[in-house]
Amino acid sequence: MEPLRLLIFGTRGNWGRLAGIAAGVGIGVLLALLLVAGANALETRDVRSSWIQPSLSELSTATDDDTIAALSRDIFDGQRIDRLDIAVPTSKSATIPGMDAPAPGTYVASPALEELITTSTPTQLRNRYGTPAGTIPDELLASPDSLVVVVGATPEDVAALSSAGVALSFGTSAFGGNQNYQTLALVGALAILTPAFLLVAVSTTLGSSARAEQWQTLRTIGASRALVKRVALAEAAGTAILGAALGVAGFFALRPLLAFLPVAGERLVASDLTVSTTVVVVVAVAVIIGAIFAASRSARRTGSNATTQSVFEKMPRFVRVLPLLTGVGLFFLVSTFADQIPLPLAIPVVGSFALIAIGLLIAGPYFTWLAALALARLARTGAAVIASRRMVRTPRAGFRSVAGLVAATFVITVFAFSASASVGAGSFTADPLLPEDALAANIRSDADIAATSVNESLGQISGVTGVYFTYTDGDGAYIAGDDAQKLNIDAFTADIGELTGGVYSLAPEGPALQNANVPTLDGMRISDIIARTDGEPSSIEATRTALLTIEGVDRSAGAWTRAEFVGDADSDLASQFAEIGRLAIVIVTLLAAAVLAIATIAALYDRKRTLSLLQLIGMHRTTLTKIVSWETLLPLLSILAPAILLGWLTAHMLITSLSDRSIGWPDSLLGIALAATGLMVVVSIMLSACVGDRITRSAESSGRE
Repeated sequence: MEPLRLLIFGTRGNWGRLAGIAAGVGIGVLLALLLVAGANALETRDVRSSWIQPSLSELSTATDDDTIAALSRDIFDGQRIDRLDIAVPTSKSATIPGMDAPAPGTYVASPALEELITTSTPTQLRNRYGTPAGTIPDELLASPDSLVVVVGATPEDVAALSSAGVALSFGTSAFGGNQNYQTLALVGALAILTPAFLLVAVSTTLGSSARAEQWQTLRTIGASRALVKRVALAEAAGTAILGAALGVAGFFALRPLLAFLPVAGERLVASDLTVSTTVVVVVAVAVIIGAIFAASRSARRTGSNATTQSVFEKMPRFVRVLPLLTGVGLFFLVSTFADQIPLPLAIPVVGSFALIAIGLLIAGPYFTWLAALALARLARTGAAVIASRRMVRTPRAGFRSVAGLVAATFVITVFAFSASASVGAGSFTADPLLPEDALAANIRSDADIAATSVNESLGQISGVTGVYFTYTDGDGAYIAGDDAQKLNIDAFTADIGELTGGVYSLAPEGPALQNANVPTLDGMRISDIIARTDGEPSSIEATRTALLTIEGVDRSAGAWTRAEFVGDADSDLASQFAEIGRLAIVIVTLLAAAVLAIATIAALYDRKRTLSLLQLIGMHRTTLTKIVSWETLLPLLSILAPAILLGWLTAHMLITSLSDRSIGWPDSLLGIALAATGLMVVVSIMLSACVGDRITRSAESSGRE
């Protein structure tokens, strides 16, 4: 036990090293458990609230014993409300589990929506759904913030809505069965765990050179190789167990706080953030075994003599790039022939992504070696020559210190460009025809309403400045020229010129207005109501409520302003994943900072002897600082640009293989994240210079003594 006591408790540096290893392992375990808990919470809340999207069949099959339902999206003050109109017969062939359906003319709402209704004026929201008849239980809601309403109506009233159908069942998973998004979730988890595992790997190798010297010292004083190995394993196991315990404790401490984190605009439920005991044990044991394995390899490589020999790595070969190229090629084939692949798409997609992510790390030393060779030929200063020559000899060690940042940059780019694919999902096709202060509502095809009654209803709303109509003859949509002029609808075709009354056609594609081939609107049915307001939020919401309560308005289509959009389950989920992706960018950026800091310090202390010797033979500290800076910067310069390019390409192939969407230019978060990584590089170089200077000063002081 004496060798173990000396090795672990001998110096302050050992204590710091062991604390760093335990902290890195703990962060890795903590993040892995948080990811599992978050995934479980999202799945649980989707399943719990899935009744709001019942399985529907065609109305043509309806009988008197069938439940008729129609799902729609409503808006209040910029917040989305899930609305379910339902007519349940006495037989109750299909009912909402855990809740009685409201009678016609009444509604039940979620607690959050009830609060909105109570605090709003009657004209804004309180009169929109009818008479309150109860509250939706919490166990049927995705989140305490969920805005959900179930409105009772007659079968005839519900059947008239465009989204109506026969409710076959309630309670099926809304999103859980979507294989594409399950695949995205797997890719996202793998992307986040990659830098997390790198953090654990870097932490377990912290102070590896110092430990190797200590092990050599033990061998010199007579310790057997078996004893040295046992000491190494005991040290690794002890720190890994401590780190895993800290990670598990941190998870249970942070879990209540995670419930306050909004995802897709709604908080998670603390009780949903569960992780089974089996998962906790598996994650902890896997990390501990990995740390022990790393220590075992290090101990096995320790020589039998007492001198520490210089390490010369084998020259990396082009074969290290092959896994990366294989992953890109396979992903290209998957994205091109996604419909023809006989396997579940998740297998080749996740496999291709893993090959690219891992292949980038494998190829990193080769790119570092190439950059070092180029710098060695072009270098004109002593610092650049020494740094490049060292990188040529030890490219793996050089790249290891920046591997976490490279992986993080790749993952951040993938998330950012993938999130851009959700932009514009479900956009309202009539938006270009609407002024920003107007709302539009569709009239059901079976309804024939009079303009006078609409004007009378909307004229009572304070803030309504004008009411206009579009008409249909069954073949096309038309608007009076005077109304189009008042709505400021632009004429895009040269043959129209200035609007001067008459009738104009509303083209579904191409120009907004075209010359109509009909002389008058007489005899046509009103197809849309356009209500213009003063733009005040209270006026807009009061107008929306009035429009939705007009007999004949299709409530399923809603009443929308230009800035709003109609979402469906697919676009909603796309937006949810985009928001999760943005959160992941923040997490990965923080991980990159931790990995880079630990790796930089570890690499410097591994080179402590070399830097000290250079200082003792007379090299100036300024030159040593430049050497350290070059050794930090060179691996980054060699691989960061390929990492960003690969991230963009991977995002493109990922989205095209799983959907018919395409990626665009990401929002400002990518720029912020990349700027943060650039700042990390600067801080890393400054940290390297400071630590390197401290090391050389210490060596200088020792030499004088």
